[in-house]
Amino acid sequence: MFTLNTQRTYRQPVNLTIYDDRGKEVTGSFTATFRVMPHDKMREQPDGVTLLDAVLVSVSDIEVPGADGQALEGDELLEAVKNDPAASVALVTAYQNSIAKKNRPRS
Repeated sequence: MFTLNTQRTYRQPVNLTIYDDRGKEVTGSFTATFRVMPHDKMREQPDGVTLLDAVLVSVSDIEVPGADGQALEGDELLEAVKNDPAASVALVTAYQNSIAKKNRPRS
């Protein structure tokens, strides 16, 4: 019998490309921990709650300096990554691909 844990979380690599101050592409990756959000719970989210607010648990292997130059940690790191346009697109893409890709029929 197959058991489905509907409260699961999982780690997923996230690929990110940004432009530096000179306009050069810089590519890297980091790890995100996502929560699987059931459809009914997603529909119940209040206005203003984004997909990342609902499913992103944590990030690792990424450094974001704060205003004082020190690396952000915990909730501050999570908010900074969600707030960056390039990182947030990469996170949403990684989440959606991880759900869809794992469940496509194999040829």
